[in-house]
Amino acid sequence: MSNSGSQMPNESNSAISMIVGTTALVLVLPAVIIALMELMNHIEYNSEFKWIIYSMVFSLTIISILLISGLYLAGLINSDNTKMGAGIYLIALSALNLLIRLSYLNEERGMWFGGGSWFEFIQNTWVNEQLELAFLGILIGALMMKK
Repeated sequence: MSNSGSQMPNESNSAISMIVGTTALVLVLPAVIIALMELMNHIEYNSEFKWIIYSMVFSLTIISILLISGLYLAGLINSDNTKMGAGIYLIALSALNLLIRLSYLNEERGMWFGGGSWFEFIQNTWVNEQLELAFLGILIGALMMKK
């Protein structure tokens, strides 16, 4: 009797993981559509090629986090090698995203805020939200590799 009771939480966690994983996978399609619309906007209205590349890196980070997390939580990433590869990919892509964001935000800080301190600058919601996504990708990649 106690054995079946100890299995119930595992089955419940598995069901919750499947639901969360499936939800993340379903969200990939809207993220791809939004990313393509944003990319088209950058191509049409932005003359700088670097912003097209930046947009692709930012969108690819979001889509990769959703896709890999969804596959992992749904139980479709099982082997240790695949987990390590997916984790390394997420960490590398999120680190690139973070470096691009920090470079861009450093320019913004100097241009709009007169070069004030990073501590004051990062308190702005629009600043820390951009950095949180990159840190989230690094964290998810590291957790995936750990398990």
